[in-house]
Amino acid sequence: MTYPSPYAAGEQAAPEPTSDALADAMAPPFGPPPSSAPPSSAQPPAEPTTFLGRVARRVRDYFLALDPTFLSALAPLAVIAVILFTRAPSTNYIFDEQEALLANPYVNAKGGLRFIDAIHRDFWGLPPDRSVGSYRPLPNLLWRTVWAVTKQPFFHHFYNVLFHAANGALLTCVTFWLTRKRGLAYLTGLIFVGCAVLTEAVSGIVGIADVLGGMGAIAALAALTLPGWAMPFGVFAAVLLGLFSKESALVCVPLIPFAALIAAPLTHPTRPARLVRSLLALLAAGAAFVLYVELRRRWFPSPLPAELTTPLAEGTPLVKRALHDLLVWFHQAPLPRDPLNNPLSTADTPHRIAGALRVYWRGLTQLVFPWTLSGDYSYPQEPTPDRLVFFGSVAGAAMMALPPLGSLALWIAALRREHIERRERRSVRAAFLVDGGQATSRRWSLLLAGALLAAGAAALAAYDWQVLRPAGRVPLLRALPLVLWPLPFLPALLLGLGLLVEGTRPLPCPATADRSVWVPLRRGYAGLCLVAIGLTWIVVSYFPHSNIPVVLPTVRAERFWYFPAIGSSLVLAVAFSWLHEAFAGSTLAPRARWSWRAWVTPALFVLFFGFQCAQAYRHAMDYRNDLDFWAATKEAVPNSAKAHLNYSVMKGARSDLPARLAESKIAAELAPSWPMAHVYTGDTLCRMHRPDEAFPHYRRGMELGPNELSLIALALQCLHDEQRLTAYEAELRQLAEEHPGTWLAYLAIDTLDNGAKHGGVDPKYRPRGYNEGPKE
Repeated sequence: MTYPSPYAAGEQAAPEPTSDALADAMAPPFGPPPSSAPPSSAQPPAEPTTFLGRVARRVRDYFLALDPTFLSALAPLAVIAVILFTRAPSTNYIFDEQEALLANPYVNAKGGLRFIDAIHRDFWGLPPDRSVGSYRPLPNLLWRTVWAVTKQPFFHHFYNVLFHAANGALLTCVTFWLTRKRGLAYLTGLIFVGCAVLTEAVSGIVGIADVLGGMGAIAALAALTLPGWAMPFGVFAAVLLGLFSKESALVCVPLIPFAALIAAPLTHPTRPARLVRSLLALLAAGAAFVLYVELRRRWFPSPLPAELTTPLAEGTPLVKRALHDLLVWFHQAPLPRDPLNNPLSTADTPHRIAGALRVYWRGLTQLVFPWTLSGDYSYPQEPTPDRLVFFGSVAGAAMMALPPLGSLALWIAALRREHIERRERRSVRAAFLVDGGQATSRRWSLLLAGALLAAGAAALAAYDWQVLRPAGRVPLLRALPLVLWPLPFLPALLLGLGLLVEGTRPLPCPATADRSVWVPLRRGYAGLCLVAIGLTWIVVSYFPHSNIPVVLPTVRAERFWYFPAIGSSLVLAVAFSWLHEAFAGSTLAPRARWSWRAWVTPALFVLFFGFQCAQAYRHAMDYRNDLDFWAATKEAVPNSAKAHLNYSVMKGARSDLPARLAESKIAAELAPSWPMAHVYTGDTLCRMHRPDEAFPHYRRGMELGPNELSLIALALQCLHDEQRLTAYEAELRQLAEEHPGTWLAYLAIDTLDNGAKHGGVDPKYRPRGYNEGPKE
């Protein structure tokens, strides 16, 4: 009796696959379905005689004849990413990139800031007391390093493209490790790299935070394939990388253990131990999150939001008190609330949730059908809804609730298939033993080492808690906050538990003379697990950006979908694979493999992927320069006041003042309560040497924003330059009296009294000019 000789995962390299194993690995997508003929009758395919045929054969063999590696997947995906997302070499800094790089005092090494001071500054280089809540030191460290070499915008954007391709290659490898299907693995990488809604994150320089955060999340998934003793340390390092790149990587804390729970029979088929591996992943991800928060609290002591500094009233429910204490410990810097960038910030909770669900639904459809892409969705493009129940809110609620439920149902179906698989393994093992084979046994050395480490770590922790801490000994441990107290004992515990897992008796399976071997799980099991992980991943990874748990500074941004696109790529790839098998079948005769049914799904994928690539390329070309960017944005979202006003500034910077005036007026009409729209309209008229027409717009803008320092300085300076400041002295002094204690009151009086000496507004209060670096 003969047995196949695949391998025990994590124990040895795979031998040459048998023809059956190769057929399964090369199963669609999107080669022809494997033949049902026995391996002995299979004949090697004839070498094509035409040049195109030989090229097609080489391409097919590259993707389907060999298992994908990181480098083999990176090569084609990097080419695709470079073609789709690379900006023109002549590009300049656009939108947030000016604040993130040109005006970033840390990146520009202003004020004596050292290289290591990235841990004490926020994403924009601001200190804790001036932060807007974005703590991402790793992107700043990368920017500072490259900034010392070149300040050219193209290079700061280009490595973002390469990192995105690397993420796609790593996701390809993860998919292959889970499914052992080469075509499906490459399909996942292609869908992720070509996803058009990710253009903002990949082509925009500030998207490096999302790309590096996503790299941490995918690396954590890859770490699940490591042996049990190494996996938690890989997860810990990967999650820490993600968190210090972008705070939204905190979604890895629930998602990685969930993936470990579902995928354990795929990553470690002979020793799944799904509950223990899930616990190890949870402890590792949780430890990374706790360490990140504690380091951030010490390195970046930002002020707490006002609602958290107020003590809770007596009798507050325990759940609410616990949530309050958790938020105080998390110590998130106050997030700005600007109704222009996020109209939901002023809405009551029910209407905010309804609007957030509408935004979620629209973003979700962009993952599959990116008809319109934009770099901005500010007011009134995404206004607060006037009712709670409408199509967008209902669809968003359904797609928020149904995917996790569907994930649970798919996992239950996968468990049933695994149960059948285990029964088959037992029967195979019984037949193997009857034929004289030897059963595999436990690894006693690993079990002993694991038990000693785990028991020792637990005993030391208990001894410290019960004896040393009460006696005031070991000052180093006593100096740790209570939440960090377990960390010194955790590595030994994780290592011990991992060794115990790897030392247990493997599942019943055939064995060779020297090694246990793996009987592959049923083909459908891997697909069910992948879809279950992907569906939950989409919802959970988007939730922190949804404006449901907390109000964010931004109502909608396409870069928020970088994390969810990891899950959607898994789901879409498996969906195309299942569709292909449904049309073409898995056991068709060789002649039937060329029927039209075998090419339905490949044709659909070409249309889908081609449309994604076309839209990604078109949107990436919007980043050629700032003028093209805002021109495309105002066309894509015509109701965005910010898009029109920024386009007007770009036209003004190119001396097209009539166009600037027209666009500024549109912005003021769309957002009549926006001070900047009125002041910029007045500034355009003033620069056209029409200061008397400008003053009513200036006055309206200053009344709406009496503490908008830069806007007030801009208005007063232009009036002074046009020698019309004194003509409106009485009105300016009246405005100062009506707004005591504001920047308007101070600057108006100071400029009127000292304008001749300062040449207008005091230079230290004048706004930073367009495309200028940080002020000293």
